[in-house]
Amino acid sequence: MRRTSWLAGILRGILIFLALSGLSACVASRMHAESKGAVNARMEVLVNSTIDLHKMKTIGVFPFTSPSEMADDCAKITTAFEEQLLRQRPFRGVRSLRYPVGTDSEALWYGRTEGCDLVMIPAIIYLMDGTGAMPTELVIRTRILDVRTGMTLWDIKQQVVSEPGLDIDLTWATVSGKPAQRYHALADELACRFADFLLKDEMKSEITFSKIVLQ
Repeated sequence: MRRTSWLAGILRGILIFLALSGLSACVASRMHAESKGAVNARMEVLVNSTIDLHKMKTIGVFPFTSPSEMADDCAKITTAFEEQLLRQRPFRGVRSLRYPVGTDSEALWYGRTEGCDLVMIPAIIYLMDGTGAMPTELVIRTRILDVRTGMTLWDIKQQVVSEPGLDIDLTWATVSGKPAQRYHALADELACRFADFLLKDEMKSEITFSKIVLQ
C-alpha cells in the first residue's frame, strides 16, 4: 500500500512539473512572438561636413526619386524626412521644392531661384514592401549640396531590413510571429536617424545600427 501511495505521489509530481513546464513554455513563446519586431539598419557616410558651418542656412528638399515602379511610395518617404528636419532643426529653415530634378545643375538652379542655401537630393535605390508576411527592405541615398559652390556637403546611404518573426510551434497550437514592419515605419526611422546624425556631427566614415526596436 505504501509502495502504491509512493508511486502515485511521484506520478502526481511528474504531471504537475510537466504542466507547469508546458505553461511556462507557452507564456514565454507567446511573449517572444508578440514582442515588438526589431530591424537591422545601416548608415554609410560617403561625404560628411561640419554642421556648425551650415546650421543657420535654409535647405530646400526635393522629392525622392525612384525607379518608376516605386513612384507611388516617394511622397510618404519625402514627407517623413521633411518632418524630421522640421522637428529636429539641424538647419534654420526647411522648404519643400516640389520639382522633379534630373541633374545636380537643375537642382542648384531651383535652389537659387527659391532662395535656398542648400538643396537635398534624395533617392530610393531599392524598396521591397513585404506586406508583413515577407521581409521589408528599404535602401536610400541622400545628398546635400551647397547652392553657391555646387559642392556636395553630405552624401549618406541608408539601408534597413525588417524580418517577420518566427512562428512558435506548440503541441496544441501555433503562435504566429510578429509581422515585418512596413516601409513607411522604416522610412520614419531612417529619417529620424538622418536628422539626428546631422545634429550630432559625427565624423565617421561608416556607422552601423542593429536591432532597432520600432514602437
